[in-house]
Amino acid sequence: MSGAPEQRDWNIPKDPNPNREKARAIRARQRAIGRELRRMYDDIAQEPVPEELLDILKRIDDGSDGARAGKRVS
Repeated sequence: MSGAPEQRDWNIPKDPNPNREKARAIRARQRAIGRELRRMYDDIAQEPVPEELLDILKRIDDGSDGARAGKRVS
């Protein structure tokens, strides 16, 4: 080995690789899906918490529904 860098003929065109094009298309589709999911999640994350859910969480925290005593409320 001489340690000299390998020379490449840059004038030779690359052969089109269908697998590379397919992988590129898949990545582009995945990026588009990811952008859309983030947009939808951001919209949902901005919505206020429903009052009914806040009431349930408050009752659980207060122990007023018997959950801490192991009782079930119907």
